[in-house]
Amino acid sequence: MARDEVRPHNAPREEGLQEGALQEALYRLRSELAVTRGARRRFLVGAAIGTGMAAQSATRGGADFLIALSAGRMRCIGEPSIAAMLPLRDSNEFVMSFAPTEILPRATVPVFFGAASFDPRLDLDALIERIAAGGFGGIANFPTAVLIDGAYRAFLEKSGVGFNRELDLLQRAKAQGLATLAYIQNEAEAAQAAAAGIDIVNIDLGWNVGGVLGASSDLRIEEAALIANRIAQRVRTESPTTRCVVEGGPIVSPRQLEEFCQIAEVDGYIGGSTIDRVPSEAAIEVVTAAFKAIGVLRQTVEGLESNRDKRRFPLALWGHSRAAEDARAMFARLAGTDHPVVLVGETGSGRRDVARALHTAGTRKARDLVVLQCANQPSERLRLDLFGCMAGAHPAIAKTRLGWLEIAHGSSLMLDDVDMLPPDVQSMMIEAVESGRFWRMGGDNSIVLNVRCLGIAKQDLRSLPDTAADPRFAEWLGCFTITLPPLRERLEDLPTLIEEALRAIERRRAGQRKTLDASAFRMLADHAWPGNLRELIAVLERAALAAPGEVITEKHLPPLSTDRAAMGSFKSEMDWILHGLKENRFRRGRAAAYLGISRKTLYNKMRAYGLLASGSER
Repeated sequence: MARDEVRPHNAPREEGLQEGALQEALYRLRSELAVTRGARRRFLVGAAIGTGMAAQSATRGGADFLIALSAGRMRCIGEPSIAAMLPLRDSNEFVMSFAPTEILPRATVPVFFGAASFDPRLDLDALIERIAAGGFGGIANFPTAVLIDGAYRAFLEKSGVGFNRELDLLQRAKAQGLATLAYIQNEAEAAQAAAAGIDIVNIDLGWNVGGVLGASSDLRIEEAALIANRIAQRVRTESPTTRCVVEGGPIVSPRQLEEFCQIAEVDGYIGGSTIDRVPSEAAIEVVTAAFKAIGVLRQTVEGLESNRDKRRFPLALWGHSRAAEDARAMFARLAGTDHPVVLVGETGSGRRDVARALHTAGTRKARDLVVLQCANQPSERLRLDLFGCMAGAHPAIAKTRLGWLEIAHGSSLMLDDVDMLPPDVQSMMIEAVESGRFWRMGGDNSIVLNVRCLGIAKQDLRSLPDTAADPRFAEWLGCFTITLPPLRERLEDLPTLIEEALRAIERRRAGQRKTLDASAFRMLADHAWPGNLRELIAVLERAALAAPGEVITEKHLPPLSTDRAAMGSFKSEMDWILHGLKENRFRRGRAAAYLGISRKTLYNKMRAYGLLASGSER
């Protein structure tokens, strides 16, 4: 097909959307766009791209629509997205040169055409007719005047080839039955687009940061969210059916989008550089470095194989997030040592698995790990359990009783819920550690202390108030701390954790290998995971059992709650709010995310319940 040829609208395609499927996909998108504000709306995800490979991958990942942009193509040839704003070539012909032959045949969702209207000689109706005949489902205004400011922007508007002309193009396209998407940057532009009846208003936060070619920006996530929220509210006032999505700026990762959506009430997200350039740069660099390292690895493969089991990380430490990498690095440094370690994290985050792995990787692995539960135990009972008692030294002890410190001699002692250990017992423990010896209750002879302590806690021991901890004990045991973040704060690790968990299920059952389809993954990614990694494994176990074939679909998953925190276990909302604040050391941003509410809502509830004096302004 010649570069300027366009595939007729009713021409058959070997793959991608056939005519009927195209109409069905467009119908689904238009039906979703028609949903009113009060009804339940899906969170839309679009991908602004420039290649067929990106089209295939984005749709497999669950994208609701694609935008064929000149900027996407510029990124593929190694230039920054902003190069699309330069007068290097006819932008419309540039998009026509690749989108009909590369993107449309591989798309299974509607594709918007990124159309430029700067040329005063351009026949808008002829361009729309050509785009519709090519099989595109919609039009977006790109490159756009909203990305230009100052005197040049004023000149474009005065000359009649600025944003108003772009809206004219979009209105004409909508009249011809195409979906419309308007790039805007401020409240006034958003109001114009909404008043014009545009289907989707895309709040552009500026060129994406991140990666090698990313733009620099001082705009923080919180500031961007406040700006977007204000614009979105204005749009809904003008047009209740218009969708507000967001693109660009400081949002580079899914975690940042989650933080953004805690503040801004938007209807979707469009990824450009964050979908095709930033991940590609990182992946290419990592893979290239891996191939480069093969020569070195070959020289040490035998040594690595002999130590494979010892160096294997538990599932809780798998992933590519910064938190997972930090925890894994600390584990690697402590695995072969005899240092005391405390594992900090929420229930179900894998703390005990990491503690067992530390014991197995250490010098005491020949003896079984000993576990003592510290929570909800009276101080006297814990002293007897830890240090033991001679016969008759306590009214309830008729025979000499060995303590766990003595039983665990030469092994490791896991102190479960060690942050609940009473301060007086902590003091006795640290005195035994400092002297290297301890005594049974009523005993005359000292016993050598030869135990490695591994603590399990919900919070860092060194952050506990003096009334709840002996500072010496907290500093000793908490000197080496591995923090395991909740699953909701490391969702970028979800694909890796799911893959390895399914491998483990396959090995354990000696059964068929299972994989997730896109619908099932989206359900898991939308879940808040209050039970963390333990809940994820349980869900996958049930789904693997329910799926008769190789693929786990949405229907095989058990019901998943969307609540970030269950209030049912608390007597009042104030107790629920206070619990969230305490769990996050009164950091409001983290507490709001933990509770599944916005920072503003959290602040209002704290003020209503008189809790503002309890925390800082963070």
